[in-house]
Amino acid sequence: MIEESLRKVYIPGAVIVVVNATDILYEDAFGHHSLLPSRPMNVNRSIFSLASISKTFIAVAVMQLVERKLVDLDTDINQYLSEYNQNIFHPNYSNHSITLRKLLSHSSSVAVDEKLQNTVYQPGDSAFAKETLADMCFNVLSANTSNWLPRPPGNATLYSNEGTSLAALVVERITEMPYEHYVIENIFKPLNIDTSKTGIRLTDFPNRDELVKHYAYAIDESSLQQWNKEVPQLSLVQMQGNFSKWLYFPFFGFSSYPAGLLRMSAYSLSIFLRMFINNGTPLLSAQSITEMKTVVGGGHLRPFNTNSSSNATDEIPSRRYGLCWHWRTLNNGYQYVGHSGTLPGMTHLMLINEKHTIGVIVLTNGDMSIESNISIVNDTPIYPSVLPAARWIPFGIFVGYTTKTYSLSYYIPAVAEFSPNRIQEFCCSIQ
Repeated sequence: MIEESLRKVYIPGAVIVVVNATDILYEDAFGHHSLLPSRPMNVNRSIFSLASISKTFIAVAVMQLVERKLVDLDTDINQYLSEYNQNIFHPNYSNHSITLRKLLSHSSSVAVDEKLQNTVYQPGDSAFAKETLADMCFNVLSANTSNWLPRPPGNATLYSNEGTSLAALVVERITEMPYEHYVIENIFKPLNIDTSKTGIRLTDFPNRDELVKHYAYAIDESSLQQWNKEVPQLSLVQMQGNFSKWLYFPFFGFSSYPAGLLRMSAYSLSIFLRMFINNGTPLLSAQSITEMKTVVGGGHLRPFNTNSSSNATDEIPSRRYGLCWHWRTLNNGYQYVGHSGTLPGMTHLMLINEKHTIGVIVLTNGDMSIESNISIVNDTPIYPSVLPAARWIPFGIFVGYTTKTYSLSYYIPAVAEFSPNRIQEFCCSIQ
């Protein structure tokens, strides 16, 4: 049933894990780890790029330093950066400090041009040779650039990979070790996560067959052209034979890697998620977990509207930010805390239903960032007839079951129309 649904929405494969504070309640893998050569998904062995779910690890790293009294969430970050005569500040509001709290809650006024975002993806590990994390932060966020909102830091929210990566740079400067090494020593090892199955760079994985391959569906002949226009540097490949409708993304990286390039299996990620549900044990105190979940600004900060000439921020936010972890209230009224993740060729979700202390992880190797599974006629999306009117996924347990005695054959409808750019609408708009 699930594999059929995945095929109908053009997702080659997925892994689903459901956990409580101590146990895995449900785990299964569906579809393809790789289309050619054919290889099935595996909960333990299929290693995904986590995309923006990676940001939740930055928040944990920062809170560990807060607990050790090495940093303060509300201190100007320039006190922690060691570059000589080089500070990071908003060029028009230099008297408004940029803090770790603002960086982790996307309220620092960092605003990199969306049109430039796709240019950061570079083939293989080449991005790491071209630019270090520090280079990226100081180049992109210098006072001479236009990568800033026309508002003071702390007055509006705008999602930022570069802002959260700057928080990871602070971790590097304070600990005097590369960010990824800090994560290995202070997060993975205490959680007994297999460090041979985690990493960021391709060189971290001697056997690259373990890395899940990423795809997008070519609804028509223009799909490849559209992708090559968006990310020409990645040299997408149109597959042949029975898979000629699929586009394959070669592996890639980017210099803001802490915000989106952590790689691990769904099983390893579930260990991390259980830590969060279990009030931080053994990495953090319960107080730090509460701090990460607390909505910054008391929920009064509004998102900056980049598509409006007035840039009005009076809309009620559907997403309320804590420290990287954010809250979403769905149409059914349920509230969830967690994070999603999208990159070319991958779409993921990690959420917690706090009422029942149950978390869900969905990792996929299907792309939904470009509307490759719909056609556009006069600005109206025309969905292929193959798309069903409703999606079905076994998340009855996510809504409310609190014991292991449930039937996974209990399917519930998710949404009437599939949203091609957000997996949340596929698997979590529970009715």
